[in-house]
Amino acid sequence: MAYAGSYRPSVLAVLLAVLAAGCATHSSQDAASGAAAAPAFSEGVAQALNNARAAIEEANRNRWIWRDTEDILDEAETAARKGDEVLAIKLANKARTQAELATNQYYLENAKFMLERAQGISDLTRAQKQTLAVVAATIRQGEGRKAYDLLRDLDDEIRIRPYSE
Repeated sequence: MAYAGSYRPSVLAVLLAVLAAGCATHSSQDAASGAAAAPAFSEGVAQALNNARAAIEEANRNRWIWRDTEDILDEAETAARKGDEVLAIKLANKARTQAELATNQYYLENAKFMLERAQGISDLTRAQKQTLAVVAATIRQGEGRKAYDLLRDLDDEIRIRPYSE
């Protein structure tokens, strides 16, 4: 009887070891097959998704992203995973366009604010007034980044930029 009692824990330990090894092998096989099963996107889809991600990243850096833009990118990624390349590219391009428009809107709003502050300064030089006229025209044309950059350069001379940036 003493022999049978000492035998059972050894068999149990061996069975547990075999079972654990089998589970570990199965998990690693699942992970390897999962990595291999990940869909490979065409170059066009990958490029469209990457462009959208980059544009969204810039809009997020400015904290000026439109409500649905990231959801549209998620839909594009889902379409790509399902193999619907046409829809994936269409949605990725839509997300990129929305992010770019949001970024432009960010710069337009900041440029409008800075222009208003600059126009309130009475002792501007002739060159500074000309720059403000160019900025006003640039804003009317909807070129936010260009207007902002012109004003940022002028800010070194007259301090019009909001200090929260």
